[in-house]
Amino acid sequence: MATLFTGGTLLTVNAANEIARADLRIEGKSIAAIGPAGSLSRPGDSVIDCSGTLIMPGLVNVHTHAGTAFFRGLADDKPREFWSAYAVPGQERFTVDHYVQSAGAAAAEFLLHGVTCIADRLGFMDRIAPALESSGIRAVVGHTLSDAKGPADWSTAERMLDEFGANPERRVHAGLAPHALDSCSDDLLSECARKAAALDCRIFIHVAQSEAEVADIRRRGYRGALDCLVRNDLGTPNVVAAHGIYLTDEEIDAWPRYGIPIAHCPASNLKIEARTLAIHRLIGKVPIGLGTDWTVTNNSMDLFSEARLAALVGKMLADDPAVLTVRQMLRMLTIDGARVLGLGGLVGSIEAGKRADLIVLDLDRLDSTPRHDPESNVVYAMGARTVRDVWVDGECVVRTGRLTRQDETTLARRNARLGALP
Repeated sequence: MATLFTGGTLLTVNAANEIARADLRIEGKSIAAIGPAGSLSRPGDSVIDCSGTLIMPGLVNVHTHAGTAFFRGLADDKPREFWSAYAVPGQERFTVDHYVQSAGAAAAEFLLHGVTCIADRLGFMDRIAPALESSGIRAVVGHTLSDAKGPADWSTAERMLDEFGANPERRVHAGLAPHALDSCSDDLLSECARKAAALDCRIFIHVAQSEAEVADIRRRGYRGALDCLVRNDLGTPNVVAAHGIYLTDEEIDAWPRYGIPIAHCPASNLKIEARTLAIHRLIGKVPIGLGTDWTVTNNSMDLFSEARLAALVGKMLADDPAVLTVRQMLRMLTIDGARVLGLGGLVGSIEAGKRADLIVLDLDRLDSTPRHDPESNVVYAMGARTVRDVWVDGECVVRTGRLTRQDETTLARRNARLGALP
């Protein structure tokens, strides 16, 4: 049975950035057709009235650690030195089962906020990934690899690839996730490059996220983070570099030569280091997507807020209020984020043939009006509270603000038991 969305306004984020009142038809996992009102109806269709709504591609979160969602609020207002080991007070009391519970709850929160796709990485990913899969979200998953304190856990990383594969056609598929340039040896970085090339999978790595990291790789004989990536065969469009807070001007100028996608996480960057990457210097030159990172350094899983923050802080860094336009930020939330993950041909825009990863936003709200410019409203005004329905792979996973696979209240009460308050 097909599903017909009728009466809504489509914010397509396609190549022409079309916005139109139109009907949209879903068959199976994909968008089958887009056409004038009344032109797509067939007997037996399931019809969804989208009058008074804006239908747009689902949001793509290119850097998350869903398994640590219960760290929210454990480490606010800390100095830079606190984050040298990325340890959180009290984390030793949490078990692997807690991390799995956290991942499921985080996926639900993402979906409620209109995020239909995430790139997620952590330890225990062989346990966490099934929780993400059962939530209904789309995800690229990677088991963290590091050899700073012992041999890298290749057995789990390879088991993930065996189980989920690297084919982006799968709703949940796997990549490789070396932790960072300072926590991975040159041998490990080069091995990741070799395996990724053989398996045709993405690599996800933290890059230039602290002064200590940059100092470490310079002691190893590299000029900086970019030099370390390039000399270990990681200077390619198949590598997603998170953060880039401490890239030098020279590195930023040279970065487009290699086409390395950027996962930009301004809220987390500002909370940890009180600085972030000047993305106005790279936008349009390499793919850039937005990430919420982990909740201990962000507290929120709201990607709409991340876009607003990225735009405003970016304007300040550029000393130019005209840069990082509404349209650029909208595309960063959707199609550009999909391109960062190698999914641009599958999701990120509303086009016939693409997967039906869609969100329906309520326009009958004060924060959705007046409707002078719907793109501006999405980036600067509407936010996660306006999300009404969410579809992933043609399945409705949020309907009228409620999860269809799980119960939000049950999840919230279970998470609340992990906190200090009664």
